Parts: sequence; C-alpha cells; structure tokens
Amino acid sequence: MSVSTTSRNDLHIQEDVLVELNWDPRFTPAEVGVEVDGGVVTLQGTVSSYPKLRVAAELASRVPGVRAVVNALEVRPPDAIDDLALATRARLALELDADVPNERIECFVRDGVLTLRGSVDHAYQRRAAEAAVARLEHLRGVDIEIDVRGHLRSDAEIHRDLHDALHRRVPGAKGIDLNVNAGTVTLSGRVPTLAERTEAEETAWGSRGVRHVIDRVVVMGGA
Repeated sequence: MSVSTTSRNDLHIQEDVLVELNWDPRFTPAEVGVEVDGGVVTLQGTVSSYPKLRVAAELASRVPGVRAVVNALEVRPPDAIDDLALATRARLALELDADVPNERIECFVRDGVLTLRGSVDHAYQRRAAEAAVARLEHLRGVDIEIDVRGHLRSDAEIHRDLHDALHRRVPGAKGIDLNVNAGTVTLSGRVPTLAERTEAEETAWGSRGVRHVIDRVVVMGGA
C-alpha cells in the first residue's frame, strides 16, 4: 500500500472515530483527541471518569480499518472522594457480582488508583472482578494483581478445547496460531478485523484451565 493511500485511509478512520465519539452523549465535542498511524488509533486528552476512558477505546475499536487502539487518555474526576470511601465502594461492587469470589480479593486504593489483589479459580473471574470495579465513579485507574490458580488442566486439553472454540466463534480463526505453556495461552497470527482479535482473546480468557493470555494477533486492517 502506498504512503498516500495509507494516509488517506488513516484520515477516514480518524473521521469515523471522531463521529463515533461525538455520537455518544457521554462525550463532549473535542473532549478526546484522535490520531491514526497505519490503522493504529491513539486516543489523547482528559476525561472525567475511568468508565469513559474504557468506553472511548471500545467505540474506537468498532470502526472498520482500526488495527489497534492505544489509550493514552488521562482521568481527572471533577470532584474527588477519599481513598477509603472509594475502596469501600469497590468492595461492595465485588460483593454484588455473582461471578467474583470476593472473599479472595483485596482492594487497595492510593490517590484514586485501585489495585485488586488475590487469587481466583478461573480467568473469567479475574476479568469479572476488573469489570465490576471499572464502572465506579471517581476512579483514576485500575491495576489487577489477581492470580488464576484453580482447576489445572493439561496444556494439551486446553489447546484442544480452545482450538475448537476459536473455530466456532471467530470467522478468521484459521489465521490464528495457538500455543499453550503451563496454562498460559499465546495467540499470534493475523485476522481481518479488530473485532475478531477481541473475540479470540475473550474466548481464550473464558476457557477452562487458562491462567493467562498473551495476545500477539495482528489485525490486517484495510479501510
């Protein structure tokens, strides 16, 4: 692809991402800056909440031609609460989520950044814990330090079941290479869209026996 064609495609992607952000009522015009280089979208600026930071990345990832999203947004809540109050809210959010073994997870907050520590039996429970607290107001960031320890399975079993699941759920699964080592899944290869890459990663995280996922899949892109 020529440089001029790449630049033109990047401009179209930038315009489409801005349209998506301006369409969503949670964002004000020009609240988020968008740069695109070779299909890689970088989001810059300041937003008022951590949930908005996540939504911005989700909206950008839906745009055709986007190969990856770099979320460089900063969170500055308009009003602050003390760390103890935020930790209390995080604790309650974990307790209310049926997928989270909340008794095995601890909450630590410093300067508005929440850290979750502990252990769970399944990778999906780790993801559920992150999702439960990510919706809280006044957060500036979230760090996840949760180990997946239970329900050990052989790498061969994980590989077999995940291979089948990928081919059921991801249209471009034939372009994905799969490696499993001590419960850690590494995905590589190429897929046509960012949505397929996301679905492949989510499928890996939801597989029984998986402890960690490394996503090295490349999106081929194209406007």
